[in-house]
Amino acid sequence: MQYCGTEELLALHIEDGENLHGCIVTACQGSNVDSAVVISGLGMISSVTFGWFTGKEYLKKNYDGTMELISLSGDISFRRDGMYPHLHGVFSSPDHQVIGGHIMEAIAMRNIELFLKPIYSQHFNRRDINAFEALIPERRS
Repeated sequence: MQYCGTEELLALHIEDGENLHGCIVTACQGSNVDSAVVISGLGMISSVTFGWFTGKEYLKKNYDGTMELISLSGDISFRRDGMYPHLHGVFSSPDHQVIGGHIMEAIAMRNIELFLKPIYSQHFNRRDINAFEALIPERRS
């Protein structure tokens, strides 16, 4: 992975075989970013695991095989066990069938280009509210 960060943008080039979430955490930590918004992401993956939240747990489903990442959204926040990339994505198979959802894990194939907008005026935390973990933005002092 290669990345470059400024106050206005954090750009990542994620390489073949690398874990999407792990690369985001590494780049954010290396750039002293603890809160960010995903602007865009595109590229190729070799596998993705989606999670569907039932209200109590995530039901996971894995898809193996080459797919194109055609849309990525989310945020980077802090939860009790560290930095948390909350990502949702849409992927296209070679026959142009589309799948998407909450990304639990994705492995890059060839290349993923990812752009994050660091947020310095707020700190994004996650807390349990009514048995559901939610984003809680807080103004920095």
